[in-house]
Amino acid sequence: MRGQARNGRRKTGDGKRETENGFFTFYRLPSTLLPFFLLLAFFPSPLYSRDVYLQLMAHGKRLNIGISEFIPRRAAINESKFSREAISVVRNDLLFTKIFNIVTGGPPYTGEKDELNYWRQLNADILLTGTILLEGKNAYVLARLIDVGSSYEIWSGEFSDDVKNLRKISHSISDEVILRLTGEDGIASTKIAFVNDSSGAKEIYTIDYDGYNLQKITNENSIIILPKFSSDAKEIIYTTYRYGNPDLYSIEFKTMKKRKVSSVQGLNTTATFSPDSSMIALTMSRGQAPNLYLISRHGDFLRQLTFHKGIDTSPSFSPSGNEIVFISNRPGYPQLYIMNADGTNVRRISTRDFCDSPSWSPKGDKIAFAMRNAGCYNIYVYNIRAEKTVQLTFNSGNNENPSWSPDGRFIVFTSTRNGKKELFKMFLDGSGQSRVAEIPGRCFTPNWSPRLY
Repeated sequence: MRGQARNGRRKTGDGKRETENGFFTFYRLPSTLLPFFLLLAFFPSPLYSRDVYLQLMAHGKRLNIGISEFIPRRAAINESKFSREAISVVRNDLLFTKIFNIVTGGPPYTGEKDELNYWRQLNADILLTGTILLEGKNAYVLARLIDVGSSYEIWSGEFSDDVKNLRKISHSISDEVILRLTGEDGIASTKIAFVNDSSGAKEIYTIDYDGYNLQKITNENSIIILPKFSSDAKEIIYTTYRYGNPDLYSIEFKTMKKRKVSSVQGLNTTATFSPDSSMIALTMSRGQAPNLYLISRHGDFLRQLTFHKGIDTSPSFSPSGNEIVFISNRPGYPQLYIMNADGTNVRRISTRDFCDSPSWSPKGDKIAFAMRNAGCYNIYVYNIRAEKTVQLTFNSGNNENPSWSPDGRFIVFTSTRNGKKELFKMFLDGSGQSRVAEIPGRCFTPNWSPRLY
């Protein structure tokens, strides 16, 4: 729930000031906002101050955000260094969104009018500022958003964690800034799960969305494929061949505790969670042709969804949970199909070549998938309403296994453009294609996490 503490931090709401000695609330209404609040007095509405900025961006205007130095609460070299590093992370997070212009070069903000005037001359609309305190092993950051034109404090909040988790604190600040100014959650605190073979076996790894904090999650010394986060970010499901059969297992993301989900003889693979994480759709063979089935989160059999004599695989739920897109070779080669979540109303999406690994956008309006073109696979996006397909990658080796960011604005995928399979990410229109990180070995089947709070 918004407004509650997350990741050990506490924060105030919109329009509230926060002090080091405690929390109290007062409101300062600049003259530019008085008519707005007078209207609310006569016409009650759940609007927040961020609606002003939502309207600006709805008309295509990027907000100019000034980022000032976070002032150390005491003269300490470590606090100054922490401030510079935190600001660098936040700056990169906000730039990545393609929503903001970043303004730098102004003075630290201590509350003086002349300081805001300087930022105003730099054309900053909003100023992100704050203070930092390092105490023992803990770091405390008080972040504030100031409307430069009116001096109005839009939001303030305190973030705390172990000093070693500087990037985590910084990402949390970025996500709150995005939430306060756009009304949508940010993705700076998300991770990407994927398979990598650098250890000599195929194991699951995770990495922060920006390419930092690479972590090995499994150590089975076997073949693991197709990791998928649950929609509540509590676990990752995957198929392992460790026990001689392609079994479906789960690993709890925070505790690393593993459990068996499905070990029915035959295939238990291409599994994906329903939007509420209560069910899993997957491909099972059960001694017959591979078809799609529905099981509970704990592995209890619920129903068979498809009854095709060929191969039905790679399901992905719509964000409403009412429909599933999947791959079927029923026309003689793998194509995209959509059906209701109970297996009824199956219909084909018209494409011209071999298709693979569909991923339904969290916004619900698009489906990303890989399709073969001139001997190579490329990433495409199908617009459901317009019934049109757009190609996003060109002349860059094989590009496969797309997965959406939780805000539906970015896609992570694998590409062989540099000679081996690596993780790449791009904007939803195909722009800004870049490697996530330089990672040893080959990378396979990435899955972008929900927000990790």
